Amino acid sequence: MLAVSYLSVESFLADELATTLRKCAEMSNESTGSDSSFELASYWLEQCLSYHADCPKPSVTDTFIPSRVIDVGGLNESREPYLIDTRDQHIPEKEQRYVALSHCWGTAQIITTKLSTLSDRHSGIPMATLPQTFQDAVIVTRRLALRYLWIDSLCIIQDSSEDWENESVQMCNIYRNAFFTIAAAHASSSSVGCFAQRDGILHLPFELSFPSLAGSEGDAIKAVFTPLPRKQVLDNSEPPLYGRAWVLQEQILSPRMLIYDGDQLRWECLSVHGSERSPLGGISRHIGASKAIRSGITDNREDFFTLTQFNEEFPPRYQHQDWCYAVMDYTHRGMTNQTDRLIAISGIAEAIQRRTKNVYLAGLWKDQLALGLLWNIPFEREFTPTTMFAFNIPPSTRHSRAIAPSWSWVSVTVPVVFPVPSIGSIFLRPVCEIMRVQVEGIPSCQTGTITVRGHVRQAYIKSIYPTVIRQASSTCPDYVYEQGKGVRYHAQNFHPNDFFLASLKRPQKVSQFQPVPGTWRPDELLQTDEPLTFIAIAQRPRENTKGPVGDEYENEVFALGLLPTRKADNEYRRVGYAVWADCSWYGYDCGEYSNSKPQGLASGLRNNTEIAMKKVRSWIHNEEPGVNRLLPYKRGHIRSPLLVCGEGEHKHSMRCGPLPDNGAYHKSVEVNKDCLTLSGSA
Repeated sequence: MLAVSYLSVESFLADELATTLRKCAEMSNESTGSDSSFELASYWLEQCLSYHADCPKPSVTDTFIPSRVIDVGGLNESREPYLIDTRDQHIPEKEQRYVALSHCWGTAQIITTKLSTLSDRHSGIPMATLPQTFQDAVIVTRRLALRYLWIDSLCIIQDSSEDWENESVQMCNIYRNAFFTIAAAHASSSSVGCFAQRDGILHLPFELSFPSLAGSEGDAIKAVFTPLPRKQVLDNSEPPLYGRAWVLQEQILSPRMLIYDGDQLRWECLSVHGSERSPLGGISRHIGASKAIRSGITDNREDFFTLTQFNEEFPPRYQHQDWCYAVMDYTHRGMTNQTDRLIAISGIAEAIQRRTKNVYLAGLWKDQLALGLLWNIPFEREFTPTTMFAFNIPPSTRHSRAIAPSWSWVSVTVPVVFPVPSIGSIFLRPVCEIMRVQVEGIPSCQTGTITVRGHVRQAYIKSIYPTVIRQASSTCPDYVYEQGKGVRYHAQNFHPNDFFLASLKRPQKVSQFQPVPGTWRPDELLQTDEPLTFIAIAQRPRENTKGPVGDEYENEVFALGLLPTRKADNEYRRVGYAVWADCSWYGYDCGEYSNSKPQGLASGLRNNTEIAMKKVRSWIHNEEPGVNRLLPYKRGHIRSPLLVCGEGEHKHSMRCGPLPDNGAYHKSVEVNKDCLTLSGSA
C-alpha cells in the first residue's frame, strides 16, 4: 500500500527514461529479479557508460581482470558456471569485463574454493550447489549481457594463506575495474538471495498530466509522482551489508553499484543515485567523506590531497579529515576476524596512494602523521555509523598477535574516533616534530617505529574506562564509565570527557588523585603504580592574550600517553590519548567557572551541544531505586590543587610549532624537550 505520494522536483521525465519506464510498466514486475527491474538496470548502466562525464569508464587498452573469475556463459547457455584461471586462459582485452559481488557471508558455511576442490571448480559449479545470493548474481550477470563474475569465496583459495595474501591485496584493482558491482544489501547471509518478491507496480513512478492554468494557453503540465510504501516510512534501518567492515572499500572503490535493497532496486555511481521509485534521485549512502574519497581517486586532480579552489595549507587537512571519517565508519562496522583490520581497508589506501606523493603508513598518512596519531577510544558514541549496532565488542582491545604498531588505530580492535572537525581545520596545530618513521611488513601485518621530538612530562593517572574495554568491568568496575551516571569524586560527579584524575607524585591511595580539566582515554587496561609519559602532539590555541578560556576560544593540548617498552632507551608504546584543557598542560587552570554552567557543557563536549544536553537530561532523570540521583554539578565546584589559577596572569597568545612555547609554562611544571621512539608493538 502507499503511505504517501509526493510531487517530484522534476516537471517531466527525459524521453529516454520515460520510454524505459513505460516498458517497465508493461513487463512482469513481481520481484526485483523481474524483467521490469532488469530493463531499468540496463538503462542506468547504459546512461552511466554513455553520458556520465564524472564516472570512470572501462579501459579498452589498460584492462584488468582478476586472477580467477567464474564464467557464467551466455543468457541462453545450458552449461553450468565454472571457474577459470585468467593467467592460463587467454581472454581478448575487449572481453575482459566482469561483475563483482558484494555480499554478507553469514554464519552458515557457504561454498568455497579450497586446494582440494580447485580442479572441481574448473570443471563446473552446478547452480544447485550455489547459495541463493550466488545464483541470483549469476542471473544478473547473464541478463546484463556479461560473461564473467567475481565472488570472493570462490575466486580465492580459502585454505591457502599464500593465495589469500596475494589476492586480498588486489581488492583495489578488483572493485575499481569491475564493470559494475552487485550489492546484496538486504541479505544477512548468502542463503537469502538478491531478489525479493513484491508488488512491482507500487514501486514505479507515474506521470500525470494537468490542464494548464486557467486563462493561459499552452501544453498541459506534466508531473511525476513517486510512491513511498509504509514500510519505508516506518523502518529507517540500514541493510545488513553496510554494517560490514570489508564492504566499505567495496562501496568506495566500485565505480557503479546495482543494489538489491529489499523490495527495491537501487543504483549508485558518482553521477546518479536512483531507485525504482525515483530513478534519477533518492537517498545515497555515498555522501560526505565516502563520496569525497570516491571523487578524489577518480577525478583529474593532480594529487588526492590537493583542492585547487583552496589555498595550499587547507586542502591536505580537509582531505585527511575525509580519511579520518572513513576510518571511523570502518571501525564502527562489524568484522568477523579482527586480524583483517589492516588488510580490509588497504584497497582504499592503495587507491589514494596511486593519486598522491603522500605515503601510507599502517593506517596513517606520513604528511599528516602528527594529526593522524590523535585517534582515540571514546566513552560514548561520538560517531553515527552507517549501520547501528553492527559492531560486537571483542574480549580485548588489543590483538592477541600484534598486526600494527601501537601508535596506529589498527593496533586496537574496537571503534575509534578522531577530534573532528578540529583535525581538518588550520586551528589545530602540531606542536611536535616527526624526526623519523619506518614501517615494514606485509599488507595484513606490519611493524614500525616513529621518532618524535617534543615536550614531555609525566603523571600518574587513575584511568576511567569505556565499556568497550571489557577487562576493566571485572578488575575495576567502579572506574568503568556508564553512560548517564558520571564518575564520583569527593561526593561530586564529573564526566570523563571533562576531567581526568592525575597525580604528580606516586599516590598511596585513590583520594590523592586530583581532577585535571580535559580527558584521558586509555587504549587498554592499565596499572596505576607506574607513571605515564605524555608527549604533546598538537594544540588548539586560544586567540586572546589573557583571561578565562571559554566556549568560543579554547586552549587544548592533545597528547599521547606512553609506557616504556624496556627493550631500548627512550622506546615507548602508546597506551592512550589525552586532551589537557584550559591550559592545564602548562600548569594553569584558565577555565571559565560559572555558577550556572552544568556538567554537560564543559570543555569535553563544547562542540556537541546536542550530546551534552542529552547527557544532562539523562543524569537528571536517573532515579533508579537504590541509586543516588546524580544531578549535573557546577564546574566551579572542582578546582585542581595541581594547577595554578591563570586568571589575569597566564598569556594565551602562544606560538604553535614546531614545539610549545617554553614561556607558557608555570615554573612548577617539570617538562623536558626530548626525542622518543614509539615502538612497533602493542
